[in-house]
Amino acid sequence: MTEGEKKRIYHELRTHDVIVGHGQNYCTTYTFGHYRVNDYCDYIIMAKSHKNNPDIFVHMNDADWNDDCPENDVYAIATAARNKSKGKEYIDPYKDKPADIEIQDLTKRFGKEMMRSAIDFLPADISKYQALRTIAEMKQIFKQKLQDYYTK
Repeated sequence: MTEGEKKRIYHELRTHDVIVGHGQNYCTTYTFGHYRVNDYCDYIIMAKSHKNNPDIFVHMNDADWNDDCPENDVYAIATAARNKSKGKEYIDPYKDKPADIEIQDLTKRFGKEMMRSAIDFLPADISKYQALRTIAEMKQIFKQKLQDYYTK
């Protein structure tokens, strides 16, 4: 699961009520926004609503419910959804993150992604220096746009 996907999931969890339901095979479902967690007592499935039919949920990731899982993203999200559904406090790693730290993290991730995929969007005959300079300029524009967003 990508960092961006986790951020969107926790945003949906933070901004939507958790609807508890029961599915097939003794499954408890926790639905919030565009996401659903299927709890099979010893197994968890994370799903996202289909873009063309929001009533259909598509498998994203899964994990086991056990003591070895607290580091697993699906386990953490399922625990947070279950706790929120019961009115308990839950851990949201993205809530109340200071804007300057968020801008720094996002800009760094943006730069890494641009470097990783530069071959896909830059001309084939561009020099390495020119490619690096172009990415650095894009990163600066991105950072400025984020600062504008966070200060409005």
